[in-house]
Amino acid sequence: MKNQNLRVLLLSVGTLSGHRQAAEAIKHTLKKLYPDTQVQNVNLFRYGNPFWVCLLNGLYNAIIKFVPWFWDLIWDSKEVYWLTYILRGILYQLNYFRLYREVILPFSPHAIICTYSLASPICAAIKKKKRSNYLLAAVSTDFSLNPYWFDDNVDAYFLAHEGLRKKLIKEGVSPGKLYTVGIPISMDFSQHKNKVELRKKWEVKKDLFTILLMGGGLGMGSLKEIVVTLDSSHLPIQLLVVTGINRRLKRKLRALESDLNLPLKVLGYIKQIDELMEISDLLISKPGGLTTAEALVKKLPLGIVDSLAGQERRNQQLLSRKGISFELKDREDLINLIQSFLDNSFDLAQWQSRVGDLARPRATQEIVEKLVSLTKERKYDSEISGSTD
Repeated sequence: MKNQNLRVLLLSVGTLSGHRQAAEAIKHTLKKLYPDTQVQNVNLFRYGNPFWVCLLNGLYNAIIKFVPWFWDLIWDSKEVYWLTYILRGILYQLNYFRLYREVILPFSPHAIICTYSLASPICAAIKKKKRSNYLLAAVSTDFSLNPYWFDDNVDAYFLAHEGLRKKLIKEGVSPGKLYTVGIPISMDFSQHKNKVELRKKWEVKKDLFTILLMGGGLGMGSLKEIVVTLDSSHLPIQLLVVTGINRRLKRKLRALESDLNLPLKVLGYIKQIDELMEISDLLISKPGGLTTAEALVKKLPLGIVDSLAGQERRNQQLLSRKGISFELKDREDLINLIQSFLDNSFDLAQWQSRVGDLARPRATQEIVEKLVSLTKERKYDSEISGSTD
């Protein structure tokens, strides 16, 4: 057992979500730093009860679309958490059978890492019910956490910033379980590349202020409206627009290109976001946890639009308090922000100095190294305990 390769199971949801990207970043880093480690990255919802998965997804999408204020209200409400405690316990029991039988039992992981909130209590329920000894860790992909992440059977929490750690200690979480590391992102973002070569690759003019527009993997938000607004401003700028898998938006923007006064490059779903951030002067985006963490590591100023209720609003609030992001409520906010860059009234050096606490280029490596250390300690303790029985 002592020399046996580590087996690590990662649990996330979706294919384009930040939860999934964070899990993939951890997986790739694990394989790079510890090549003998066996790693699986599994979509939790593939193994849940289909009825409940469909109901939860439908309910979430409906609330976000029609009554987002309600999601903001209940997202981290302790009252709602306790009122639904028994119901959630039943749901966890109903949704772990396939995960345990088809994934956990045959793979027999030494560690399970959850980058999605519901995965954490479900695996905690399995751990308690089946008396399993795997290390259970929760990795935050945003700058705040709702109560549904937490369970006494979770062994470690990897957090985005020190302020969150202090808050959780006050709420009674054991300090020994809390590790401030940052949000896990691809190691590509910590590598600086040749901007001259990248501008040639992406056909970007070097003498124009470059704005990167993003709406997440789904291409959500008011990207088209922002392009039209910026074109009418007649500012000396150029735009890079990432539409994700939103083909309809991509077609609409491509159709606009010939009528625009400014240079526009429309991109669909691409993986080289680090390269686009490297050659950009400003990012305008939703404040998703991973996108924000990537921009901070790249020291790229962030203008926030189209925040989703819940975790993105909490991200936005934190970033605003720290003076790191800029909330763009209307056309005037947008134009004024860009103008401050163009006339050099924006103090970029001072802004970059405020980024320190949240910009964590080694977050993924630190998570992996601590994870492996904790898992090996657990294995060793188990062997010692077993040898004395």
